[in-house]
Amino acid sequence: MATWILVPCLGQLRTELNRIAPGRDKTSDGTIGDAAHRNRSSDHNDDEVGRVPIRDADSRHEVHAIDLDANLRESDLTMEKVVQHILARCRSGAEKRLRYIIYNKRIWEASNNWRRRSYSGDNPHTQHAHFSASYETRHEASTVSWHLEDIPVALTDADKKWLAAQIDKAATTAAERVWKTKWNINFEPGGKPYLAEAGSILAHVPSEHGRSEALLNEIKTDVEKLLAE
Repeated sequence: MATWILVPCLGQLRTELNRIAPGRDKTSDGTIGDAAHRNRSSDHNDDEVGRVPIRDADSRHEVHAIDLDANLRESDLTMEKVVQHILARCRSGAEKRLRYIIYNKRIWEASNNWRRRSYSGDNPHTQHAHFSASYETRHEASTVSWHLEDIPVALTDADKKWLAAQIDKAATTAAERVWKTKWNINFEPGGKPYLAEAGSILAHVPSEHGRSEALLNEIKTDVEKLLAE
C-alpha cells in the first residue's frame, strides 16, 4: 500500500489543538479509515486508491479527514468551544479549508452555509469531532493558523498568578522609565515622545491591581504634569 499523509491543513489543526490542550485524550483520534471506511466513500480513505467523494488535482496519497478526541482535559476548554470557534470563522469567511464538521449528533456543511442540522449516522460522534477538509490544493495545503489560541477560556489560578506578576513588573518598568525621563527631561531632545511612550505603557497597566495602585496613581499624576509642560 502506498504511503499516505494527512492533508497539511488538518495536521496544523491537530498541532494547534495539542498546543492549547497538551494533556488531551487521544484515544478517539483518527485519520486513515478502517475496513468499514474502505467499503464506502469516505474522506478518511486514501484519495488516490480509495473511495472518496472528490478527487483532487495532485497525485499525492492523502487523507482529507481527521477525528479529534472530545476530551481535552482542560478546566474551561471543551471540544464544543473549539467547534463553535472554527464554525464562526467559517461563517465569516475567514476560514475556507473545511467542507464539513460533525460533532455530538450534529453536522455543519459549507454547502449549507454552515447551518446546523441533525446527524443520524451510525456513529453519533460524541467521543470525537470529525473535520473534513477541502480538496482544493491551495486550501488543503495551507498551514496558516486556525487561531485556536483565541478561544476565550476562564483564567486558572496559575494564569492569575502569572498575570499579577506581569502587572507588577510592568508597573515597576513604567516607574523606572518615567523617573529616568524626568531626570533627563532638560537634556534629552526626545523628551516629549519619551513621555508619551511612558504614558502609553501606563495606560495598559490596570490601576485596580491592588499592590500597584498607589504606585500607579503617583506615576500617572507625574506623567500628566510632565506632558502638560
